[in-house]
Amino acid sequence: MKVKATWSEWVYCGVGDDMKEDVISRPVSDYLQDPILFHILNRKESKEVGKKIALEKIKVELEIDDILLCNSNFKKAIWFNRIGVMKFGIVPIGK
Repeated sequence: MKVKATWSEWVYCGVGDDMKEDVISRPVSDYLQDPILFHILNRKESKEVGKKIALEKIKVELEIDDILLCNSNFKKAIWFNRIGVMKFGIVPIGK
């Protein structure tokens, strides 16, 4: 997915005590419209979660790992980097 997607520029979202929860929660709700998302840490650690759980996991895990949230058909994603930035991706039709 990371290779096939067309990505936006990085956007600052903060991490730890500096996390901007509204900067994270609004795009997760609006951009990834599915009620169930894929929460991916790496090739071996991924699971389906609801949006509320996904947001809670970001708060706890972002300082430790990069996080990729994808919609159910893997056409849209938000990539969170552990330094406190995120970007939006979309897989073009036909890829």
